[in-house]
Amino acid sequence: MADLDALYERLAAAVTLQNDDAAIRIRAEYEPQAGTGAKVFPPTYMESNGTRYHFERRWSPEGTPVEVVVLDSYQSQANRCEAALDRVADRLGLPRLLMRFTHDGVTIELSNLAAPHRSRDAYFLDSVVGGTPFLVTPMGKELDQASVDDLTPLLIHVPTDLVYGLWDSHLKNRDLALKLARSYTSEMIGWEPMRGKRAATKGDPLNLPGEDVVDRKAWRPFETETKKKKEQTGKEEKDKLNQLGHGMIPAAPNESIGGVAVRSISRLGVLSLIGLAQLRFRDEEINRAGRTALAALALAGDRLAFGGAGIHLRSGSDLVLRSESMEWVQRGARTEPLELTTDDALQLVDLARERLAAAGVQWSPEPVVLSPSGPLAEVIRNVLTARGLEDAEA
Repeated sequence: MADLDALYERLAAAVTLQNDDAAIRIRAEYEPQAGTGAKVFPPTYMESNGTRYHFERRWSPEGTPVEVVVLDSYQSQANRCEAALDRVADRLGLPRLLMRFTHDGVTIELSNLAAPHRSRDAYFLDSVVGGTPFLVTPMGKELDQASVDDLTPLLIHVPTDLVYGLWDSHLKNRDLALKLARSYTSEMIGWEPMRGKRAATKGDPLNLPGEDVVDRKAWRPFETETKKKKEQTGKEEKDKLNQLGHGMIPAAPNESIGGVAVRSISRLGVLSLIGLAQLRFRDEEINRAGRTALAALALAGDRLAFGGAGIHLRSGSDLVLRSESMEWVQRGARTEPLELTTDDALQLVDLARERLAAAGVQWSPEPVVLSPSGPLAEVIRNVLTARGLEDAEA
């Protein structure tokens, strides 16, 4: 087990620029569960130059420029850490906003750890607390008035926003929208990708003539009202049999989403201690305790999200951890190993939370529960109702 008091003091010294530690770096190597050479499937974007994957060139560890493919972006890796922290928020006593909505017996919850724009997401801006618009509640005003000169309200109510970055871009009455860079970054890349092709063909055990045109009404007299309305417009009076699900449907191999085989897979993570040192709070004591608490949260998020035997990125991309290292990065590019288990990281948060309380900032373990405002609730209700109808028709 790590000496947590010593680790806390070293982090505190770093985030107040009192020692030579600039960052904590995490390097990890992965491989597909099926082994080296098996394809993995990167995230997809708008198609460009015949691909929906993100290819670019980087310097290899050997110092040569090579092509890489992004397997998991900075944003996605931050979201994985936030989701992991969200799952243990009660255990950590982590403050957060929580929009809650119940429809037809089903309750939906969305926290600032899952919302795209975190605490400044439109879901929270368009919510109420006890019937009062959130932005005009005392907490809403505090968050709205936070500035780079004093970020204490964010530290008190939504500390993870300060770790993973924030851009208050939705409100138009600001002269200058609050924008904070993330202090924790991580991404996964595949080195020297070889582009694959995806081939999919739908078979038919009786090999019916799929190109034959038929009267849909005769084939599907039981279809729902929605389908019948479309038929009344004349748009779907005739269909090919393969449009009804019969016959063979061959398809040409598709390179744009065909997966990739890569030479190796790396995760590169960095907690910028000098980045945290830029955050300003109410006084110097809170500067020290607050920045250190944020460093502890970042380390806990990393360990919770990536400290296991592997990771599921998405369908077709289950990876096994081959090796991992954590190290202090110091002035002069010197490095020093750091050992930190997931349990250590969680206990470091406990210690940091206690020191933060002693400095005058007490985290509330109870989430602040918001409800969507009337117009937002109506839109959500309509979407859920429509989705329910679609599910019933399926």
